[in-house]
Amino acid sequence: MNVAYVNPFVQGAQSVLSTLCGETPALGQVHVKNPPYTTEAIAISVAIFGHFSGEAVFSMEGTAARFIASKMMMGMPVPELDAMAQSALSELGNMISGNVATLFAGKGIIVDIKPPNFRQNPSPADFPLAAQTPKIVCVPLKFAEGHVFSVDVMIP
Repeated sequence: MNVAYVNPFVQGAQSVLSTLCGETPALGQVHVKNPPYTTEAIAISVAIFGHFSGEAVFSMEGTAARFIASKMMMGMPVPELDAMAQSALSELGNMISGNVATLFAGKGIIVDIKPPNFRQNPSPADFPLAAQTPKIVCVPLKFAEGHVFSVDVMIP
């Protein structure tokens, strides 16, 4: 996979998370995920099409999801991932993906995105594209509080 296709996803996620959370998460150890593809407990997937096709999956543990949803809702406590918190996290996926599409457009690469899919406790079967993707690049983004937001990029 071309690293030039991964970097906009990382830049887009860091930019949006920085704006929403007031902190730019640090880049963790980039690695490749091998089959079967798995994510953290909470996953937001966004299909990409246009100049290239693929999928981005943003995943995190429940505590990280509640932390981010709370930040998105002006610090309102989020004790559980109810419909409002799920909607906020889906919108996060949408915001990151829109930012990514803009970054690609600046390089002359035109892509479009489909609406995000929110999943709790997803299984490998929820991500059929993963079986067709030889290398799934995972980039963890780490907050100072210890929360991790993973950006997985699948471009077959």
